Amino acid sequence: MTTLDHGRSLRLSESPSILGEKGEIPFCPTCRTDDYLIFEEFVPARQAGHSTRLLPASASYTCSECGTFNAHAVPPSWRPPQWFWYS
Repeated sequence: MTTLDHGRSLRLSESPSILGEKGEIPFCPTCRTDDYLIFEEFVPARQAGHSTRLLPASASYTCSECGTFNAHAVPPSWRPPQWFWYS
């Protein structure tokens, strides 16, 4: 695992950006930043079985600063920093 710092240490709002039913952007509510997140799992949005329904993207992560763990749906266009598929 790698600690990711993507230059957004200052947050002006009290809570992460909420995008309705489409999930929220990963953020540590204790440290009030996303600078110390270690992404443990990311699952992109995907089609459900033999349906046209789209299952939401999800991520699980730990804050390396305070140890808080979170897992939830994320916006469909969000990806962990420097994330790409391996071939």
